[in-house]
Amino acid sequence: MAQQNKPKKPAPAVPVVTHSALRKSVTNASAPLLLRIHALPKFLVPVLIAALMLLGLFLQPPYSGVSLTLVCLFIGWLMYLSWPLLDSRSKLIRFMVFVILVAATAVKYSA
Repeated sequence: MAQQNKPKKPAPAVPVVTHSALRKSVTNASAPLLLRIHALPKFLVPVLIAALMLLGLFLQPPYSGVSLTLVCLFIGWLMYLSWPLLDSRSKLIRFMVFVILVAATAVKYSA
């Protein structure tokens, strides 16, 4: 029996994004660091972020604020790099998580 020709799934559309000079320079400067992070064991980055967040929640100020600031900077950097490729729902979720993290950092510095 001959196999029936199955229709091929369409390839996912890649968004066309125009980048500003700032975004291009940040992306180019970030590429070597992203490659180093990618070469690390897959569990290491989430474990480090979780450890910094736990330290930020349980240490006394100003150490807790410093720990949470490091997390904010890392998450904000990754969010900036991935922002043009995200759909609106993903943007909203990531932005809300970032705002909550920044608010928690501000509370730790003010305490």
